[in-house]
Amino acid sequence: MFKLFLRTATVSVILLAAIPSLADQFWAHGIVKLIDVAYGEDPQQTMDVFLHGDRTGEPNYFAPDPEPRPTLVWIHGGGWVGGDKAAEISQLIPYLQKGWNVFNLNYRQGSDTAPQAADDVMCAYQAIVARLEKSGNTQAPIVVSGASAGGHLALVVGLLNSTGKHKCRSPRKPAAIVNWFGITDIEMVDEYLEQARPEQNYARNWAGSAAKVAEVSALYSPLYLISDNAPAIITIHGDKDSVVPFDQAESLHASLTTPNELLMQAGGNHSGFTDKQYKAAYTAIFKFLDIHTRHKR
Repeated sequence: MFKLFLRTATVSVILLAAIPSLADQFWAHGIVKLIDVAYGEDPQQTMDVFLHGDRTGEPNYFAPDPEPRPTLVWIHGGGWVGGDKAAEISQLIPYLQKGWNVFNLNYRQGSDTAPQAADDVMCAYQAIVARLEKSGNTQAPIVVSGASAGGHLALVVGLLNSTGKHKCRSPRKPAAIVNWFGITDIEMVDEYLEQARPEQNYARNWAGSAAKVAEVSALYSPLYLISDNAPAIITIHGDKDSVVPFDQAESLHASLTTPNELLMQAGGNHSGFTDKQYKAAYTAIFKFLDIHTRHKR
């Protein structure tokens, strides 16, 4: 009985000792979410905004942190024809937990709508930069990221804001791009899908025709937007991806002259990585961002 008491007491001490470290993990109360903030006139041109700050109670209930924080711009995937920002919360948590503010984008999508998605995310990014600078955040890094078609759109935002012309080009380019298995050459993906899975050719579905694929690819394929002014880019891509072939990532990184890293996930398919691989990916991402955004967190 006495030994049982000692064991129980020991467990209690261990649990009590762990309480401070557990308390450090409670951070969600310090975030406010603004839903469906418009950046354009179309109902799909909206974003959700996650800001760090303090719960203040009535009358305003929340005060955003006035100090500049690093910012993530996240863009969902779905082959440019589907998907929604509401399903992306799990992708945002690693950044929110590290104290980042986050903008989570929707955009116009659907069959025969190209290149509206690319134009929309460019204009959304411009609106985000204007909002940040109005609040005094002119120095903290902005990182743009997304998965699959969202990875493609993240690359477009980073690269088109570094070179070329666009009506919504911002004078402040992203500090870095985190590309999760994004399309880098639209026409090559179209050719691959026509051979491998024509019934699931999202590239041609988005463009509307083979001729339009070539036109959109020439203007919005990241592979053709690379310059010596490109942001730092890290890509995570599985070598068994049958939706966006791994050679899309290889071609991109073979052409980059600015800081970049390609993290190949052995055996990984389209978003199908092991728990160990996801943990390694996020470790690599934040190490890369710490080095190349010059921001100490």
